[in-house]
Amino acid sequence: MSRHRERTGETVISVTSAQPGRSEDLDSRIVRYAWMMSIRIVCFVLAVVTPSPWRWLFVVGAIALPYFAVVLANAHRSSTQPPAEAYIAPSRPSIGPRPTVVVPQDEDPHQDPRTDTEK
Repeated sequence: MSRHRERTGETVISVTSAQPGRSEDLDSRIVRYAWMMSIRIVCFVLAVVTPSPWRWLFVVGAIALPYFAVVLANAHRSSTQPPAEAYIAPSRPSIGPRPTVVVPQDEDPHQDPRTDTEK
């Protein structure tokens, strides 16, 4: 009896459509947050060295960037690759009908198959 059962209508989950690991996701979020905070530092420096009309723009940027950095760092990244097609195993070749027993032609069907000692 075969252990393989045919299942119809089930959703097949492919390894290629699996979500990235938690460590990989955490690393990407840390990198995004670090880039946003480096832009915030640049805004602080530019707020100190630029004249008055531009200064307020950089101050607002330095104040608002932490909020956007946290929101964007925690945003769920969607998969850019489409899911793979489900693998369908090729059909197995079937074994044909059993061969018939071949009777040799040199035997006489009318002859008694018993030997002289069995009579």
